[in-house]
Amino acid sequence: MLSFRKAQIEDVKLYFDWANDPIVRKQSYQSNSIDYATHSKWFENKIQDSCCLMLIFKNDSNEIIGQLRIQKQSDNNAIIGISIDSKHRGKGYAKEILQMGTNYFLLNNPNFIIHAYIKNENLVSKYAFEKAGFEFQNMLNYKNFNSFHYIKTHHDN
Repeated sequence: MLSFRKAQIEDVKLYFDWANDPIVRKQSYQSNSIDYATHSKWFENKIQDSCCLMLIFKNDSNEIIGQLRIQKQSDNNAIIGISIDSKHRGKGYAKEILQMGTNYFLLNNPNFIIHAYIKNENLVSKYAFEKAGFEFQNMLNYKNFNSFHYIKTHHDN
């Protein structure tokens, strides 16, 4: 069973390392590496942003597994992002992180729709979102990439 907490300023280096992981960069819509100064400023703004939920997940052994970020947009829409630490990929954690994080968000924001945009070659993420209860909407061009569009509108009981 996983547990989670909100990200804190002390997590800046952890997020920096995750953001610059080669696999994360490849699947990201902005694939260039990120310098630490730019990241630090972005991170500090995000953890203070009331429209952004950033959660860190740990396993039973108290090892940090990954993170989930949900950014509120306008008109009750939010965009989700997730990354799993390279040491913990392929263990099925993504589904649980997505379920726990979205349930927490939607319990507190019941009128929101969470949107996931996944590059069409990122089938691992596609399947994780499907297993976590996201509903396929369509294929579209998102940030100049052919992408899957999924949504989640309600928390699981």
